[in-house]
Formats: sequence, structure tokens, C-alpha cells
Amino acid sequence: MGRFMDRLCSLVGNRSTDGEQADGGALEGSTQALLALIPAATVVVDGDDEVVRSSPDAYRLGIVSNDEIADPKIIEAIAQVRRSGGRRTFNLTTRTPTEFALDAAAESRESDDWDVDEIEDPGDATHVQAQAVSRRNWLKVTLGRIDKSLVVVLIDDVSDSVRFVRTRDAFMTNVSEQMLKPVQALEELAAQLKTTSHLEEDDPDLLRSHLRSVSKDASSVQRYSAYLGHVLKDLLLLIRAQERIKPSRENVLDVAEQIRTVVQDEQDGADQAHVTLRWRCDQPLTIHGDGQQIRVALAKLVENAISYSPSGSTVSLVAQASKDGHYGIIRVVDHGQGISKADQGRIFERFYRADNQNEQTAVGIGLGLAIVKHVALTHHGSVTVWSAPGEGSTFTLMLPLAQGPVAGPDGDNPSD
Repeated sequence: MGRFMDRLCSLVGNRSTDGEQADGGALEGSTQALLALIPAATVVVDGDDEVVRSSPDAYRLGIVSNDEIADPKIIEAIAQVRRSGGRRTFNLTTRTPTEFALDAAAESRESDDWDVDEIEDPGDATHVQAQAVSRRNWLKVTLGRIDKSLVVVLIDDVSDSVRFVRTRDAFMTNVSEQMLKPVQALEELAAQLKTTSHLEEDDPDLLRSHLRSVSKDASSVQRYSAYLGHVLKDLLLLIRAQERIKPSRENVLDVAEQIRTVVQDEQDGADQAHVTLRWRCDQPLTIHGDGQQIRVALAKLVENAISYSPSGSTVSLVAQASKDGHYGIIRVVDHGQGISKADQGRIFERFYRADNQNEQTAVGIGLGLAIVKHVALTHHGSVTVWSAPGEGSTFTLMLPLAQGPVAGPDGDNPSD
């Protein structure tokens, strides 16, 4: 970016020497062409701190709003550069404005970085809005004064690199740790079996004691084998949840039936944890979707709610239509330990695991909520979280309701 900044300074300096005024109207010709070629978002600010030129990406990244610089850190840096000259470079984290976020989320479903604005009251469906989505952006910002009044801001979006590093680190920390356990269990079982072949048959007490150890190690291998199967199933489900659902007559689902099935499947786990499961669907609701994916997403939310809830508490599933009648709102409410504000920003990332693990949740690689998020996006919906430490959590899955006639498998309309 420094090379581009130097070239800009040279161009504008030459124009000023030739007697041209270096303001918004002077950003033509070679200067404008160079700005267009820069592989970064660019913003040019005049002496009154008004934006005279801006790349579209500067709006999407939350740098410019209503033709003004929106970030106070950049405003301060512009003032410093204008006073002292030179160049300033710093890192900045922003959020994609709501009006840009929903379309970008639909186009970039593989990203793990989509969050939802806070919901003030988790019991009020009208507070859940489809557009209430935001995204963190990691930026490298360079500012330079290209004449006595004009300041150029270059914004290099390094978000993809940051997300890759975060996902890689989480994968290495959580997945490698969990994958080593079955390997160690197999090694221990193999060692025990090898020792068994060398035991003398005339010492039955020693043989029985050793066989008990072998049986214990075999149980560990069996438990970890089931766990590995569960992990592989989650990975395959996450892959399946990358292709968006197309509404048709063949994929209409009854929301109440999906919830009923999940509650029945999770009842044994709730009983073992001494947690009461309750559910209701206030009115008939139908959606278009993959039934298996919807049930898995709900099951993940219910399993988490049970795992983090104290004995004797209640986990509730409540489904209702949004106020405008366009969405089905499914809430999973618990009264458990809650989630810290810091963790709420990352819990939907693949392989991320918060620090609030307990005995029931210690084994895992952090895919559950990532699957829920991708299922929501695959079905043209979203998932939100409201939580406070000590007050429990409410996860809200919002899915478009089936509206009127839909195309058949071959694209034909049933009314034709």
C-alpha cells in the first residue's frame, strides 16, 4: 500500500504544481485511474472531512456511512495525518452494516463469522428480524495526506486470512486433542492384550485381574469408537448443509412434527439429566426443508440446553409465526449457566469451544452450533442467541414459512 500512497502523492503534487486545485473535482484522469487500480477499498476525504470519493466496499466494511467517515478511530487518524503529514497504518475491526449483511451472508455461507444483533426480550417474537445480521471485518488501514487538504484512506480487508487462522487454531486445539484420545485408548488395549498372552495359566487371580483391565480398556475403545462415528456424522452433515434448499411440493415440513420427533428422541437424555422437556407450537406452521437437517439442528440446540442446565430445571421449545407471518420462530430456552459476552461472538464458528465446559460437554470438537448456523442459512433463515451468565440462554431459529403454491420437482407449478 505504501507504493500506491507514494504514487498518489506524486500525482497530486504534480497537479498542484501546475496550478490545479486538489479537491474533489480534481480527482480525475491519472489520479482517479490509479485509485481504481488499487486492490483495496479507498476513501478520499477533503479539508472539511467530507468524503469526495469512496469505493463501494468502504460502505460494506462499515468505514463510510451516509457519505461520511463512520469510524471514530479513522476520523482521529485523519486529523493527525492532516496536522503532521506522513503516513499512518493500523489494524481495525469493524462490523458489516445490517443493510449489507443479509445478502452477503447468503452469498458466503461457508463463513463462520455471521452474528445477530442482540434481542432485548427473548420472549417477544417481533424482536427477531431477518436482517439483524452482522459480520466482523478485520482490516489493515493506511492513511496518507496527498496534499494540504486531501487525505486518502486505503483499506485492506484481511478478514479471510484472519478467519482461516482462527479456524485452523481452533481445529488444532480441539480436534487434535479429542482425536488423540481414541488412539491412546487403542494403544492401551493393544498393550493389555499383548500382556495377556504372556500370563501363566497357573495364576488365575492375576489372570482375572488382568482381564478386568482388558475389559475396561475395551469399553473405552468402544466408547471412543461411537464418539468418532458421531464426529464423522457431524462433518458429513456440515458438508451437506452447504447447498441451499429450493422450495418444492416434495419438501414441505410440519414444524410441530419436527419438534415432536426431536423431543421424543431427546427424552431419555433429559431424564438422565433430571431435566424436564416441554414444547408447544402455537399454530400450524409449515416450512420447506430437509427434515433430517432441521431435526439435527433442533437436536443440537436441545442437547446443549440439557447439558448446560442444572438438575431439576426445564428446557422449553416454543414455535410460533413472526408478526408479519413470513417466518416460523422456534426458540430453545434453558435456565442454565449462560454464555459470556466474549464467547457469544464465536460460538457459531466451526471447531470453537467456549471455556464453560462441564463433565457432560467436555468431549466434543465444536461443530454443533456451526451445524445449526449452516442449516439455518441453507434454509434461507438465521439463528440468534440471547444469553447472560447465570440467567440461561435462548437460541432462536428463524425459517421462512411455506407461502402459497410452490414448484414441483421438475419446476412445474401445481396450478398449471
